[in-house]
Amino acid sequence: MTRTERIFLTPNWHVDCRLVAELPEDSVVGVRFITFVVLSVVSVMAVILTGYMAYSDINLRGQIANWEQRLEEDKWEVIEIKRLQRFYENESKKIENAYSQMKNPAMVSRFLSELGRTLPERMVVNAVEWNDNRVLIRGSIKESSERASLILGNYVEKLRSDPEVGPHFTSINLTGAERSSEDETLMVYEITLHAKGRGQ
Repeated sequence: MTRTERIFLTPNWHVDCRLVAELPEDSVVGVRFITFVVLSVVSVMAVILTGYMAYSDINLRGQIANWEQRLEEDKWEVIEIKRLQRFYENESKKIENAYSQMKNPAMVSRFLSELGRTLPERMVVNAVEWNDNRVLIRGSIKESSERASLILGNYVEKLRSDPEVGPHFTSINLTGAERSSEDETLMVYEITLHAKGRGQ
């Protein structure tokens, strides 16, 4: 080589070390990558869905336990409310009964007056109770057992037929008659009268 000869370098001056025959095709690498990405996304979604379902289940169980506890705590309040309802129903019935008795022509004073007027001799009234449309007359009579039974029976019939008493009651009955434990000469008795309600 003389001084006048020059060395000309080509653009690809370095050594080509690629093994073209052993490299896979670009299309195969793309399919594998896409398959990996899809499977990864599906797996992540499955994990997220499983976690969400587990969370929902735990949350639902907690809510159920909470509501059961609240129901248990409120049970006694419900029982108390029902008890108060029954109490108020009974009280309202008493008020209705008192109202019906006030509207009933057989006023208490007139009834007591008629009771005293028709009372047989030797027969004593110790107490008169009026509640829940029921009148209880308790007293004593100083007679023998047979004589007392006869007088009491006649008195009950007299009350039933009395125009000031009988029409205002559905039933008038002798509900008790026995010898007094304190005085053998006395026969204690009880007469029960059931008053008619409004509209009867």
